[in-house]
Amino acid sequence: MMSKPQRSEPKLFYHGISLDSRVPQDHSLRRIQQLVDFTFVRSQVEHLYGRNGQVSVDPTVLLKLIFLMFYENIKSERALMAQLPLRLDWLWFCGYDLDDCTPDHSVLSKARRRWGQKAFSEFFAVVLQQCIDAGLVDGTTIHIDSSMIDGNVSKDTLQPQLRLLGQNLYDDLETQSSEIPQDNTPLERRVSDTDPDARMRSKNGKSTLGYKDHRVVDDQCGIITATLTTPADVNDEHQLQQAVQAHQNNTHADLKTVVADKAYGIIDNYRYLHDHGLTPCIPHKNPANANEGLFGRDQFQYDADRDCYRCPAGQTLCRIRNNDEVETLIYSIDRTVCQACEHLNRCVKSETAGRTVNRKAGTEQIEWADACLSRSQRRRLMSRRRFKAEGSFADAANNHGFKRARWRGLVKMTIQNLMIAAIQNLRKLMRHRFRTTAKTSVATLKNTISERILHLFSSGMPIDPLPNQS
Repeated sequence: MMSKPQRSEPKLFYHGISLDSRVPQDHSLRRIQQLVDFTFVRSQVEHLYGRNGQVSVDPTVLLKLIFLMFYENIKSERALMAQLPLRLDWLWFCGYDLDDCTPDHSVLSKARRRWGQKAFSEFFAVVLQQCIDAGLVDGTTIHIDSSMIDGNVSKDTLQPQLRLLGQNLYDDLETQSSEIPQDNTPLERRVSDTDPDARMRSKNGKSTLGYKDHRVVDDQCGIITATLTTPADVNDEHQLQQAVQAHQNNTHADLKTVVADKAYGIIDNYRYLHDHGLTPCIPHKNPANANEGLFGRDQFQYDADRDCYRCPAGQTLCRIRNNDEVETLIYSIDRTVCQACEHLNRCVKSETAGRTVNRKAGTEQIEWADACLSRSQRRRLMSRRRFKAEGSFADAANNHGFKRARWRGLVKMTIQNLMIAAIQNLRKLMRHRFRTTAKTSVATLKNTISERILHLFSSGMPIDPLPNQS
């Protein structure tokens, strides 16, 4: 029999309703509540509040609300507070009841400005320490990579910097030009009045006005151990040393191997890793051979004791001069020796001089880095880098809105990247902790059943045979 149409009459009072009973026991926010003590933020920001005046919203609640914005991938604080009264699980998580008044979205932005970066750095450190205690961080091998973030700003707002504009005007006055000066400042050297910290950077044919997140990802379980936020125009190669130091400060682990792509492969980085006893798995840029079709420099063996090169035919190239402008050493061999060599046409392009080989200062560091690992070891580590480091950025973009800036300014973008990285680590921690708990429960149940069966056998109680199914 068909039921009557469902009609809901509004009630004036509701009795026996509990938000706690409406949130399932296996809900993710319940697990987060068990793992993370958000009340730590009260002691972190206590000195930022006065003793008189209007009572503020509990800092613990504010941190939970900012956490929800990134955990649930909400585009803004305004949208978050508009959805808060509609979500029973969010209300329970933040400690609100059905009839409680929720704060205005402006309270969150004021709290961010008051707290600054330190409170969110501490939240990231708290989650990371729990991952370390759970055995999810080995710390010996790390992957370093970066990713662009589109700023919350339009490229149409780009203007030349006042210093450059003033210099251009001064130059025009010096030349007494009668024409109206034209603004030819490249886009990469312009700034936006809307977000002065954002910068323009072109990569793979795409221009990005915004920021860059440099991450350190541990090899064992993909835990993010450090995150550094910079404007988009900062080169990756200048962040490796700071990233390594941040990883060691955060984990206090015995770091051994650093893995990164060729953007980090410069001599200064190799020298830093060599001096600190670290093994690099970082390819370097191979400059194109100017003499196409000839023997490359890698086919000439360098003799460090004699400071000379040996060519494929076994002849010696001695150093003839230094090019101090580009810090390059030049090695050459007499033309008559090359003239008698069978490889002349494949090796020498000049019609009057012998073969020359250039050696840049610091080449020994590159050769040391190349010899640290075998080809198979490099291939394995670079493969792991793709799904550890690049996979970490992909997960952040797909689930937490990583590729779009919610706020403006370098400090606020640092807060965004810290929160996203902490949430990604927390998700891995939840999977590990509660998967381990489930396995332990199953093992305990099996042991209990086995003990009861052994007790029945030892007590001599008769056990009925299984019925004959035939």
